[in-house]
Amino acid sequence: MKNLFLIAVLLLTFSGFASNANAGTWVTGSVTNSFGSRNYKAWIPANYRAGRPVPLFLMLHGCSQNPDDFAAGTNINPLADTYNFITVYPEQPSTANGSSCWNWFLIEHQTRDSGEPLLIADIIRQVKSNYSVNNDKVFTLGMSAGAAMSVIMGATYPDIFAGVGASAGLEFRAGDNAVTAVIAQETMGPDPNMQGQIAFNSMGTFARRMPTIVFHGTLDQTVRNTNGTQIIEQYAQTNDFIDDGVDNNSVDAIADQTILGTVPRSGGLTYTQTIYNDASGKPLMEKWFV
Repeated sequence: MKNLFLIAVLLLTFSGFASNANAGTWVTGSVTNSFGSRNYKAWIPANYRAGRPVPLFLMLHGCSQNPDDFAAGTNINPLADTYNFITVYPEQPSTANGSSCWNWFLIEHQTRDSGEPLLIADIIRQVKSNYSVNNDKVFTLGMSAGAAMSVIMGATYPDIFAGVGASAGLEFRAGDNAVTAVIAQETMGPDPNMQGQIAFNSMGTFARRMPTIVFHGTLDQTVRNTNGTQIIEQYAQTNDFIDDGVDNNSVDAIADQTILGTVPRSGGLTYTQTIYNDASGKPLMEKWFV
């Protein structure tokens, strides 16, 4: 889960936020709509000041987790204090899924204005109504089932989210029931070019370029790393349609730069960082295999 800490660092690398060593505070909330209710926790950084918009990171936990678990595992809140951004952690109750997984594999939870995507979007809207948020710097991050839902949020609410981060996730609509979900996890999902166009269609009139960063363990036996590659391929196709409305490979999943490295600490793991550029030659997507 420390991957998500790095995701946030990368998304904020080129933003000049003031450093702050003090600790922020937790606030809690809930939303209710026709699809049910969801509780959430939000971390408000110590340097937050009303009227000064800050970035916001949606944090979607994995199965058998809750907001506290995810916050502790990612250790991202100290980073929020340092770079002055809000983190928001929706909670998936066991009443919605026996393992507290986000139901990313059911069509009613893969669609705008429906199910869990709407509940999550309403949470972000509520936080934005209570705090000063920079609308151009709202990002969605997730792990495992939360990563799959993060991919969905980018495709269904591009008017809210400016970028997607996924750790051990799957492409948009990788499954449409419990059986196909397991097949996707253990092997891979449908053709990512097809899913990429479906994701573009899901964006509707809100379509905009969607920077994407993926992390995946090469030895992951629960969600195979082929799924990490498919997320990149899917969003390459989505972004290809977004930039000019045509499937002409102006954005593609062919690597523009590959970097091999080792985490700089004793026993640090090796990684492969792959960068994919947009039509102007600027980085748009990244894949980190560890």
